[in-house]
Amino acid sequence: MLSDNDPCPHVLLLGCMSSGKSTVLNALLGRGVFPAGNRATTAQVFTILHDPECSEAACRNLTESPEWHPLTKDRLTAYNGAMSENTPAEVRLRLPHLARNRRVVFYDTPGPNTSKFGGHRGETYFALEKLPLTHIFLVLDMVQLHTRDEEALLADMGRVAAERGRLPVLVLLNKADVIDIEKESVRDIVEEAGSTVAAHLPEGSTVDVIPLMSKGAEVWRRMIDRDPLTVFETEFGQYIDWRLCEAMLREARMPGAIRESIAAQLEEWERMRKFSSAFKSSLEYLARRVHPEAELINKKMSKILDYADCRKAITGSGIAALEEYVDGL
Repeated sequence: MLSDNDPCPHVLLLGCMSSGKSTVLNALLGRGVFPAGNRATTAQVFTILHDPECSEAACRNLTESPEWHPLTKDRLTAYNGAMSENTPAEVRLRLPHLARNRRVVFYDTPGPNTSKFGGHRGETYFALEKLPLTHIFLVLDMVQLHTRDEEALLADMGRVAAERGRLPVLVLLNKADVIDIEKESVRDIVEEAGSTVAAHLPEGSTVDVIPLMSKGAEVWRRMIDRDPLTVFETEFGQYIDWRLCEAMLREARMPGAIRESIAAQLEEWERMRKFSSAFKSSLEYLARRVHPEAELINKKMSKILDYADCRKAITGSGIAALEEYVDGL
């Protein structure tokens, strides 16, 4: 799709099995296309080209054919394990929430720590050592920090970073919604993650940290689009702790301009939420004046009223900060 010397950013998504690398891509896309789950769901390297001029998302497996096909989860699932070694499948799409008119290449990799599929390790280290990288996005699972698998991955990442030069690293503390804001310090978690990763990299390497709720971001974007959701996804999307969102924004290691932009967006959507809530209450009051048992059943109006809640949740999830970070690469 691109030559190896193309000047656009080439970003490696690196992380242990089920850390949420594919879910991050789904959140950026706003669709549940990339296979994700609590088991090994990515078996090969996938090259994902974000092209602002792309009008139809497509994919292909060069092991089978150079022909492009419509991008679907079933097709990507079929590609897993069906490709030649060190021959990535290719995906071409447009990530609708990236603002900069420039192409970006992402490499989605298998978790190298699953003993059931030994080839996953080889695929990941092929990507880490051989692909034309400009940045590493290290996805860490908040539920499983400081494991032996993570330590081994960090050691290998540091070795390759030393060999290839100082590759900037962005740590995505994924599944941040598990943090209990009343018992845990987001600042301590971010500082510890950042210092742990930096200790494995060459001195002077850039390490930024963004806490992220990628599954929530994906679900809330799909709620806006009225996509079908599972019962689990519906329940998952009903709750967000705004105190946690504020702490995530405050403690993230990222450029100050992004922090200011996200804070302004959160304020804007909070004003819209308050307006929507008051407007809905007024409509329900008027409906009850017509009949004591009347309900607000206008689905189009309900969609408008829910929009502000979802947009604030998306902004607070960390995905908007990640998108501005990508735009700034």
